[in-house]
Amino acid sequence: MMRTKTKFALVAAAVALIAAGLLVVPPWLAGAGGTTMTAATAAYTVRLSTDGPREGPNTFDLDVTTRDGASADLDDVTLQPVMPQMGHAYPPVTAVRTGPGRYRAKDTVLAMTGYWRLNVTLRSANDVQHAAFTLLVP
Repeated sequence: MMRTKTKFALVAAAVALIAAGLLVVPPWLAGAGGTTMTAATAAYTVRLSTDGPREGPNTFDLDVTTRDGASADLDDVTLQPVMPQMGHAYPPVTAVRTGPGRYRAKDTVLAMTGYWRLNVTLRSANDVQHAAFTLLVP
């Protein structure tokens, strides 16, 4: 049988590891202040930024470049908020082109606090690609 001191030491170590993990949460998961994240697909690099995130409507800016760094000229860009833990999936929001390779998805609703996955769909004349971002709404 395990001695009481050994059990206590194991529990204390587990609690310390969990506490340390909470202290090193990356800023894009913490949701504090502005958030910028980058994801890559086979053909594109997507940079997503927001001044939130927050519960309620959010605006997300997307900068999309080809793998060689040129601004991507896409036919359609959508962003769909999904909260897998709660089974929530909202309709995709169409991002409006604001400049070469730049798109804005306004009024994207994140209905509650917690972890959200933002699924970005990039459509060109010949291809459809997907990028995903995970963030925490505090």
